[in-house]
Amino acid sequence: MNEKNMSQLKDSITMPPEVAISLLENCTQPFRYSRFSRVCAVLAAIFCIGVAGSTSLAAYNIYQEKQLMIFMDADLTTEEINVLGDELIRLTDITSCHYVSSDEAWKYFADTYLNNELASAFTDNPLANSFNYQVSIRMGADTEAVRERIARLDGVRKITTVREWEKSQKESASN
Repeated sequence: MNEKNMSQLKDSITMPPEVAISLLENCTQPFRYSRFSRVCAVLAAIFCIGVAGSTSLAAYNIYQEKQLMIFMDADLTTEEINVLGDELIRLTDITSCHYVSSDEAWKYFADTYLNNELASAFTDNPLANSFNYQVSIRMGADTEAVRERIARLDGVRKITTVREWEKSQKESASN
């Protein structure tokens, strides 16, 4: 096919100008009446984005408050750590319980808050006593009451929410 045939083919399938003008007028007619309708559409879009964003933030904050980190006394034996984990999972309102070793804690901290060069400067794990259990609390449960029950267990050194822990890690990384 040569250039002339291509041009004729293009012209034959192109929309006639009067049809294009009519289509354009009919599609834009609701917005032509006033700027008010366009402003309302923009405000509605901004409102929807704001609601979706604040809902996500609220859900994230609830998630953080329902996730606890339970740090244990450094002198606990492996058996005592396992017993404590069993006691935690048996508490009502706790839906999951995951053990985090000190090596896992250090790897997470180094990957999140330090560059490779700085992290490799440490020969020993500075978080050797930071092994912990991470527990999830049922959504309808009273987090403070669960914290109080956990604090009464033998071997518990510190209880913190994910938000509290992240804040303390950022502060220690900046010092």
